[in-house]
Amino acid sequence: MASQTMDSGALETLLGILTSTISNTALEITTLVGHRFPDDDVWLCFWIAKKFLPQTKNAKMVVVESGTSLLESEGDPSVLHFDTGGGEYDQHTQGKERTCSALILAENLLVEKDPGLIALLEMVTKVDNVEPLLATEIHSAILGYPRIFHENGDINWEKVQERVFELFEMIYAQETLRAENREKLGEHVSWANLNNGLRVATILWHPELRDAAYEAGADVVLFTVPKKRPKYLVGVQMNRKLKGLLSLRGVAMEMRAAEADMRDIQVNRGDLDYVGQKGPIANWFLHDSLALVLCGSRTHKPAEGEYTLIDPHRLANLVSHALSKISRENVTKWHNSE
Repeated sequence: MASQTMDSGALETLLGILTSTISNTALEITTLVGHRFPDDDVWLCFWIAKKFLPQTKNAKMVVVESGTSLLESEGDPSVLHFDTGGGEYDQHTQGKERTCSALILAENLLVEKDPGLIALLEMVTKVDNVEPLLATEIHSAILGYPRIFHENGDINWEKVQERVFELFEMIYAQETLRAENREKLGEHVSWANLNNGLRVATILWHPELRDAAYEAGADVVLFTVPKKRPKYLVGVQMNRKLKGLLSLRGVAMEMRAAEADMRDIQVNRGDLDYVGQKGPIANWFLHDSLALVLCGSRTHKPAEGEYTLIDPHRLANLVSHALSKISRENVTKWHNSE
């Protein structure tokens, strides 16, 4: 990344071209300009331009003093300024409330509703408007990269850019997939609305749709993971919002009792109430959070005789039966505390 300063008399580049026109013209964009020590907003502008404007494929990224423009760029339509210079993509001069340069750019490109961009744009808007952020959001990584990529006392901005763009690509891909899963959910989910107010989603063979089910209002999700027929893994997971409020202990006991019956194992029901899997029905695991029940997982591949023998549709009935024993009063209390 190049760096250039300019005298105070230099004028802002004229970006009087609608982005829709830019995106449909053969004009090559040679230079993308942001301010020194780029923040989330500048980085996301650079990334959006590179991702959604083919004309920027070979464009170099240049930084200038904050608030200024690139020297001798006045009237040059091949130079785009972001978050500096007072032009079309500098939110400081747009008079808009709660925005950022990246959001303005995305709106002009008509990609602000792209499912992969929504979370990234929201994060950068929060940063630019001094709104609370989680300490673990990627903003922390963006701040941290310049502190760890030093060469002879200078920041290696090319390495920082590479890592920041990598983060954006990762989030973009995840959010795009999340949106696709929301669309797919209706094809693969079965809902059970219990009398006590709990809502249970059953997703057979599509475990990747769990998050979409939670977003759609599931309190508990039963999911299966196909393996070599007739084997499959099973999971029952509670919505994270209810952790500490709702227990899946009864679900684990119900599964263990049914498994014991399928295997003709004689066991007292009281012996089925344990955390972990070191009990008489060891293939059913209850996590110590009491929020997750598993029969096999990515971290624990079942031995040949450990796959469940219970039919997946019966599993759904067992989950609903166990959860229906929870009082409506407690369910209402839990929901109100979310």
